[in-house]
Amino acid sequence: MLFCPRCRKLFHADGELCPFDGVELVAPPDPRMGTKVGSYLLLDVLGRGGMGKVYKAEHVFIGRAFAVKVLHPKFKDYREYVERFLFEARAAAKIQHPNIVQITDFGYTEDMIPFFVMEYMEGEELVDLLDKAAPLPVYRAVNILTQVASALAACHDEHIVHQDLKPENIFLVKKQGKRQLVHLQDDPQRPYRLEYEETYDQVKILDFGVAHLARIKTEDTIAGTPEYMAPEQARGVIGDFRSDIYSLGVMFYEMLTGELPFSAESADELFQKSLHDPVPLPGARFPLLKLPNTVDRFIEKAMAKDPEDRYQSCDDLLLGLRACFGNVFYSRDLPTVLEKSPVADSLRADLQSLFNSDKLDRRSSSQQKVRATKPPGRLDPSLKADLNSLFKKN
Repeated sequence: MLFCPRCRKLFHADGELCPFDGVELVAPPDPRMGTKVGSYLLLDVLGRGGMGKVYKAEHVFIGRAFAVKVLHPKFKDYREYVERFLFEARAAAKIQHPNIVQITDFGYTEDMIPFFVMEYMEGEELVDLLDKAAPLPVYRAVNILTQVASALAACHDEHIVHQDLKPENIFLVKKQGKRQLVHLQDDPQRPYRLEYEETYDQVKILDFGVAHLARIKTEDTIAGTPEYMAPEQARGVIGDFRSDIYSLGVMFYEMLTGELPFSAESADELFQKSLHDPVPLPGARFPLLKLPNTVDRFIEKAMAKDPEDRYQSCDDLLLGLRACFGNVFYSRDLPTVLEKSPVADSLRADLQSLFNSDKLDRRSSSQQKVRATKPPGRLDPSLKADLNSLFKKN
């Protein structure tokens, strides 16, 4: 197989130039590209990690695109790494949550290296979105974190702690928007305006490799990414569900501000800050962002030094997150906004009316869909006879 470095397509070795853009074909940059593992033809490298590579692949019989993760050959003889790789596949497959990447197959390459197959997704990692668009609007950050926390709640129900939550492990699939946004405005004549979102972010959590270490009660083991690790993890303690909650607080902070709560030149210095320094609350640190006061309270609780002072479950965290809306929110969240936010009485009545009308619109739309799917009624006997006669003639 030969490879075009411009369009990144593979070709059989029967030509020198790419037929699409005329660029000279070269040997693939990865020796597995153009080869098969099981029933999957590996076409391109999607990503590289500490334990292996993820390839874009195509099922050779049905022609559907998948993502295939192959363990790095140097780890195949190390039992701990193989078990960790297998656990990642089993964990994601077991939970079956819409916000966790789906695992569809598992196998071994011809040289006996394990691989597993995932759904193929088009989108971007949260880290890439933050690089180009942070700080995110509050409602968008709330939407992303809500999905991550919902998926984690399902993980925790299965006694699985992710242990390495960070923007690199959160994948965003862009979907067509369907929900109505309410924008509060400082205008007595028009206190709010409405619009439908163009797109929304569907979250997929990746990489449960470190989660395996939560099952191994090894002392003096630090696993995770320093910027997002809870203080107890920095001490070398294997964290529990509340360590994931701390990481969620760090990610929410970064989404809203574009900055990490703690930064340093070395991991040791960073750990000292997370262990001893108070969290610099975003409201005071970034006053120009005009974040709701509830965001500070949420961050303070999610990132508490002592796990006992944090939200004690993802369900509790989700309740706290619902109070963090700013001046833009989804119309479906109006009851929460009216309950949690200071809103003028006159505007409160208008918003309540808007919510009720929006609810009626959704119900009416649903009823129309039901009517459209009902089977047709019985035919008039005379018409039925005419149609039968016509069918026999044809």
